[in-house]
Order: sequence, then C-alpha cells, then structure tokens
Amino acid sequence: MKLAKDDTKYPFETARNLFFEAIAHMSDEFTSHQKEALRDGFVDAYPTEGKRTGAYSSGFYGFHPYILLNHDDTLDAVFTLAHEAGHSAHTIFSNENQPMPTSDYTIFVAEIASTFNEHILLDYLLKKATTKNQKIDLLEKAIDGIMATFFRQTLFATYEYEANQLVEKGVPITEQSLSKIMIDLYKHYYDLDITEENGKQFVWAYIPHLFYTPFYVYQYSTSYSASLKIYDNVKTNQPNAMENFIGLLKSGGSDFPVNQAAKAGADLTNKETFMAVIKRFNSLIDQLEKVLEEK
Repeated sequence: MKLAKDDTKYPFETARNLFFEAIAHMSDEFTSHQKEALRDGFVDAYPTEGKRTGAYSSGFYGFHPYILLNHDDTLDAVFTLAHEAGHSAHTIFSNENQPMPTSDYTIFVAEIASTFNEHILLDYLLKKATTKNQKIDLLEKAIDGIMATFFRQTLFATYEYEANQLVEKGVPITEQSLSKIMIDLYKHYYDLDITEENGKQFVWAYIPHLFYTPFYVYQYSTSYSASLKIYDNVKTNQPNAMENFIGLLKSGGSDFPVNQAAKAGADLTNKETFMAVIKRFNSLIDQLEKVLEEK
C-alpha cells in the first residue's frame, strides 16, 4: 500500500527536458553524450500497436544506438528514459574510444552507466518537488527500488548459489528442496514466512533469469552498489571522480569489469562500495520520515 499518490503526468518531451535539467551541472562531455543519446530520430518513445513491451537500448559498432521505450507519462517512465539514455551514451562513449573488438561492454558495467543516471535524476526531482505527495512518491519509489535491486536480487543470487550447491553435492532437485531454500532465505533476509502467502514459495519458478541467464541476477546488486559509490564520489567532489567515471564509459570491454569499476572509484572488493547503498537507503528513510511529519 502506497503512502501517497501523485498523478503528475510527464509527457516524453517533458521527461526528456527534466533529465537534461538534472544533468546540467555535470561535465560538458558527459551531458553532450547524454543529449546525443536522446537525439530526435533515435528514440521510439510511445507504445503503438504491435510494438513489443518494455524498454531497451540497442547499439552496434559504427552506428548511433537506438532506444525503444513505451513511455506512458508516469514517473516510472521518466526514470526509464534516464536509464536507457545511460546505456546509449555508454555505447557512444565506447564506440568513439575503442576499436571494434573491445567496444562491447559487459552487463556488469552496463548497469553502472544506466543507474548512475537514475541517481542524478532522483536528487534533482526531490529538490524540484513542490508538493508533499510528490516528495513522498519519489522517496517511496527510491526506497522500493533499493529493496528490489539491492536486497531482493542479492537474495535471488544467494538462492541461485545454494540451488547449484545441491547439484554439486548430488542432492535430488525437487520442488520441495528448491522451495525450502527460498523459504529459508526470505526468513533470513526479511523475517517473513512466505508460506503464509499462497504460492509464494514457488517464486523461484517464475524468475526467467534463473533459468535462461544463469549467474546474472547478482550483477544488479553489484552494479547498483558501484554506481551509487561513483555517484557519491562525484556528488561530494572527490578528486577526478567525474573523469574516472567517464573513463569507465570510454573503456568499453577493454578490461575485466571489476577492474573497470575500481578505476572509476568503486572497488567491489571493498565493503565501502556496498555501504554506499546503505548510506543512501538510510538517507532516503530519514527524508521520508521528515516529509511524513510535515503538516
């Protein structure tokens, strides 16, 4: 149940302009590439008959990337636009600076580029919000996003690891054994008994990533942590923070992704990077509590 409802509409042009306003204080090189990513003719914005659902950026070496959206004028759609712009700008940076063999970057760093944009946009919209409901809606969305991206995906990654451990140990794989792992993890992570919700223990059965793209889900959490750490570095004016991040965008697939993240300011072998998420989470909770107390 949502704490507040905000029915503000954000047509595509409004959403694009809001994103451009949000990044205006960033470096010229960064902002120009984000604007290039959303240039007219390279974004299919609105749903049409026969068009596939969802959103994605599609890039090819030597060509300008294209973005598919299904913009519905909601707040979520504004964040999706910023997210996909991050992917396309990443492709443009990489293609300009890498030869074809090393231009294709991994998912591990791709999601750093996209979620970085979301962090910028959130802070800007929070400053711009004029009503209590707008602030609550933004903060609730951000908090839910951390729960879904950081905590829940880590739970799923742990589930995937433990399920594969059963295989390695020669334990028979049954719906009961797979469900038990999920039940135990939800109890450990959230202190919830998911058997009280009809069918919830079978959540593992309808997560396609676990079946079609093995060992994928953990990257949501690592990428989100890295982008927040890098964003915090930029926000607090750490030396060369923005230059280091742009270096990651330019590096394509020329190095191991953990090395790329470290050079950009997010050492994923260090607890500090993951604590950036907890720092952000606590800040959002504090802001929400403050707004809820307002008259």
